[in-house]
Amino acid sequence: MPRIITLTPNPTYDFAVDADFVAPNRKLRCRNPQSHPGGGGVNVARAAVRLRADVLAIITAGGLYGDAVKGLLGEETVPIRSIPVRGETRIAFHVRDLSDGQEYRFNLPGAEMSAAEADAMIAAVEEEAKEGDYVVGSGSLPGGGPVDLWARAARAAKARGARFVLDSIHGVHEALAEGIFMLRHNRYEYPIIAGRELPWPDGVIAFARGLVAEGKAERVTITHGADGSIMASKNGVARTNVLPIKAHSAVGAGDSYVAALLVALMRGWSDDDAIRYAMAAAGATRLTPGTALFRPEDVERLYKEARGSA
Repeated sequence: MPRIITLTPNPTYDFAVDADFVAPNRKLRCRNPQSHPGGGGVNVARAAVRLRADVLAIITAGGLYGDAVKGLLGEETVPIRSIPVRGETRIAFHVRDLSDGQEYRFNLPGAEMSAAEADAMIAAVEEEAKEGDYVVGSGSLPGGGPVDLWARAARAAKARGARFVLDSIHGVHEALAEGIFMLRHNRYEYPIIAGRELPWPDGVIAFARGLVAEGKAERVTITHGADGSIMASKNGVARTNVLPIKAHSAVGAGDSYVAALLVALMRGWSDDDAIRYAMAAAGATRLTPGTALFRPEDVERLYKEARGSA
């Protein structure tokens, strides 16, 4: 059975609270504290486990917060392979202003990654990836880390018959030059590669199809906020809209999208159904507060609604 193997070179210990209001120079009383393991690949793994996929999360971990991230992943029964690093795993702090519903995200810098630590992450891919697996590189690259880390991971995955998926704004050009299975970006990320904003949907679709035609990625999927999402491949272009929901937090929605999309593709679903399932998972995560991810029953409900409205 294929696995979803995620790579998170820059994980986080996520902490989230609610505040009655956010204002400068005031003592802010907070409540409803939550803590979760975070970082792009970590969240993809957490979401995939909830969708009953076979998963392995390869993470770096250092110091007190690194131990906390490993402990929280254990509580969620996410299998991990931990790469010890000398620096401290970073933290991220999220505050929701209850007076207006706005969310504030504070991401602290992580420790720099040494060449030896980067080599250890690639070695883990070489040892763990098998034919048919999906290897997902997601999130930011830590300072000091090689800009070609994702390209090296893609090369290692392909050498073992696995498919490399990238959801990051760092090292993208290098990874695309190597050739990958899938690129996922959102409306704020794709302009970095495209070089400019593009009109939705035609300009974004043309951009995605261009990357596929050039052989840089077999699939390109772009999530575009309230406009919905598209996925281009040799099969054509699948597109779906956003279902109307009352959102609480966007944290982890994109990662849930990636996890559900891969799970659907592993099940042999059509591109249209796969992208609807991905949007259902993203929407279900937006229903939950702070850094919490979706409830599986919400994903199934939203997916049925998406199919019914198609």
